[in-house]
Formats: sequence, C-alpha cells, structure tokens
Amino acid sequence: MKEFLSFYCQYNIWANQKLADFFQNKPEEQLSSFIENSFPSIRKTVLHILSAERSWLSRMQQDNTYNKSVKDEFQSTSQAFDSLVKCSNKFKLFVSDQNEYFLESPLKYNTWDGTSWEMQPKTMIHHCMNHSTYHRGQLITMARQLEWKDDIPSTDILFYWRENAEGNSSNRL
Repeated sequence: MKEFLSFYCQYNIWANQKLADFFQNKPEEQLSSFIENSFPSIRKTVLHILSAERSWLSRMQQDNTYNKSVKDEFQSTSQAFDSLVKCSNKFKLFVSDQNEYFLESPLKYNTWDGTSWEMQPKTMIHHCMNHSTYHRGQLITMARQLEWKDDIPSTDILFYWRENAEGNSSNRL
C-alpha cells in the first residue's frame, strides 16, 4: 500500500509542476478572470487544491494549523502554484515516512466546519490525490476556454508512468 501511495504522491507533484510551468507566464488578469466552473477562476481553483492538500496533510499530522481554506495572500497565481508544489512535496515526504500500521489505523479529524470524522490515512491520501487530479482537469478545461490551446500539458497518470517508468523498477506498479 505504501509503495502505491508514494507513487501516487510523486505523480501528484509531477502533475502540479506541469501545470505550474504551463500557467507561469500567462497574464495574471486572465488567471484571475471569471470562468464558469466549480471555482470561478484558475487562481481560485489552484487555491482550492492547495487548501485541500494542506488540510489533509494537517489532519494526518494531527496538527490543525493548516486545516482550513487558504487565504489568497499571493501576489501572483504563479506563487500560489509554487506553494502548491511545495505542499505536494511535503505531503509526499510525510507519506514516505509512514509505516503500514499508520496508513491502516483510523485517525480522528475535523472538517473545516468542525465536524468530527474518523478515516484511515490511506483513504485520506487516496482521496486527496484524486481530488487534485479532478481539479487539474478543470484547470486544463479553463485554459482551453481562454484559448490557451498550444502546449497544454498531459497530466494523466499514464503519461507520468511512461515518462518515469523506464529504467526505474520502483515505478513499475
């Protein structure tokens, strides 16, 4: 289980970095402009992904410091993406440091509204990585709506696996 979750976390870093690189030099006005979607702009979608990754990591660490929605204090969307990639790296390191017992043992945590739940960390991790994948798909759709169709990165896990599997037996899941 740990090997698979670590692989999924590494994929998450790779995919978030691909999008960070893609959106890096796009006009800030367009990154923050209204686009009909789950969240009303590229910037707000990135902040939502960051909020979720920080919150799930905080819950697993049993530290509520970051178990909340991220305030938009970034000067640019590029900085928000950088923070997301850093958080994804911290998430992956945390998962790598855990043993199977931790991953299987239910943890109590609170949602942003204070509701108490209990869940196995392996389920938290899988949910969080899947959640990020879902919203990355929305970011790609939003880029197309802004007519940024050239060089849109492919962030499917299959592309990550193909790019990283050759010569690396740990990526041959």
